[in-house]
Amino acid sequence: MDPQTATPAPPARPLLVTLACLVGFAGVPMTAYIVIVNRAALIAFNGWPFILALIVFGAMGVAGLVGYWTMRRWGLYLYAAMTALSLLYALNSGSFSLSSSLSSLAITAIGCAYYARMK
Repeated sequence: MDPQTATPAPPARPLLVTLACLVGFAGVPMTAYIVIVNRAALIAFNGWPFILALIVFGAMGVAGLVGYWTMRRWGLYLYAAMTALSLLYALNSGSFSLSSSLSSLAITAIGCAYYARMK
């Protein structure tokens, strides 16, 4: 095969992106477990709209992480939108916690750092 006609291999997913996605994927079942265990208290304090919002933001996050994992820009866009909307909702509902938001913010920031390498 002529080296001039060979197509270059797509760049491998950066290790930091892989780790960010794994943290994001691990957070979904952990959050679901915490919500299931504490559902009565969450419903009493925040109501059913809060549970519905968690489900919607969780679905957006998983879909975004799938795209992010495959190094697609739409995945980063979707995950960043989920992060922004969930932060706004948390601030508006009074359930904001910096510690619970740091992972989403860090995952989004890592994706922004590797934006140019995404398709």
